[in-house]
Amino acid sequence: MSINKVQSFLKQRLNEYHVNETILMTFIMQNASASTQKINENDLKTFLKNVDSIFTSIANRQLDRLFSMRDSYKFVDHLINCFQQKKIAIERNHLQQKELEEKASNSLKEEQQLKEKLDVLISYTKQFKEQVAKEISVKKCQNRRINITGEINTL
Repeated sequence: MSINKVQSFLKQRLNEYHVNETILMTFIMQNASASTQKINENDLKTFLKNVDSIFTSIANRQLDRLFSMRDSYKFVDHLINCFQQKKIAIERNHLQQKELEEKASNSLKEEQQLKEKLDVLISYTKQFKEQVAKEISVKKCQNRRINITGEINTL
């Protein structure tokens, strides 16, 4: 909804507020929500004043820029320079995003490879533990069962 439509609506509502004494308006207002019924003429004038203020502010800012663009080539060059810098910054951010996505992908692949290597090392370590336990059992403990304790059992 444009600001002009809001302004027109509020002006129309103010006009209707003055004819609020008619039977038709009383009937319409009875069907309105409680918040709408509570709005008085001063509220409507305040709303309209705020909308007018916002519209004037926006229009003045836009007109100032347009006049500056018309009157000064330096201002236009400055705007073009700002847009180009922002465009370059956006392109740089896109490249950085792509690089980070590639690094994340490579890191995930590397992590998977390292997990596979770790699994292989754990299985070798368990086999080595069993072999050491057998050798100690045969050579030093006359075939008694040997249990190796410690962190190796947490693998």
